[in-house]
Amino acid sequence: MAAFGLALLGQTKAKDDTLAGVKKKTEIDALVEKILQGEVEGPQSLFERENGPYRIITSYINNRKGAAESHGNVDELFLILSGSAEFTLGGEIVDKKAIRENEFRGLAIDDGTIHSIGVGDLISIPRGLAHQMNPGTGHILYIVIKIIADQ
Repeated sequence: MAAFGLALLGQTKAKDDTLAGVKKKTEIDALVEKILQGEVEGPQSLFERENGPYRIITSYINNRKGAAESHGNVDELFLILSGSAEFTLGGEIVDKKAIRENEFRGLAIDDGTIHSIGVGDLISIPRGLAHQMNPGTGHILYIVIKIIADQ
């Protein structure tokens, strides 16, 4: 009986966990439309929890080059929802500056590999690898899955 009670407690906790749930395609499509229309700005959380093992957000770059960056304790997956860009992966960040512990940014990347990316593409970025998006005069909208290493 005690085991059954503990199982019920575990189920209740999972229901309240902000990492648990389902985002339907219609919800994501509606969010994409709001982002593209400028109704919402900045990263939009899909699933995240403070100090959680991962977080899932949107990111949007419009009519400009994104920052060159690397994350020492975060692996990332990008799924492109809208637009296209040149994506630089690897190499060295120019004028690299720490913006917080284990996270670095700069203006550009030297000696990286440039890929053309677009809707439906999936990108894997292991921790520590430099990366940068450049949609030129267009835009790129993507889902970011951040897998956070043990601290």
